[in-house]
Amino acid sequence: MEENRAHKRVSIHTEVWRGEDGIFSKGNERLTDLSVGGAFIQGAGSTIGGILNLRFELPGTGFITCTAIARHTRGGGLGVEFLDLSPDNLERLAAFVDENS
Repeated sequence: MEENRAHKRVSIHTEVWRGEDGIFSKGNERLTDLSVGGAFIQGAGSTIGGILNLRFELPGTGFITCTAIARHTRGGGLGVEFLDLSPDNLERLAAFVDENS
């Protein structure tokens, strides 16, 4: 089966903090799939189209903080699309995905 994704993905297992009004709380969710365009968050729930504020750590490079939109749900998780990665975060994320894919 041919891969139709727009971006390379990397398998990762890291904690995710969800935020509101600048305050982030760590839950039980785990980020398990990552690309420069979005991620899959295992254990997360939200309404399709819902806006989320996220913070997660890229091993060895620090934290990424961004806004994302919920695009789909499956298997106890949530697929999100990143909406506002800063140029620095986008560059670090792209380098991380390239080095680990």
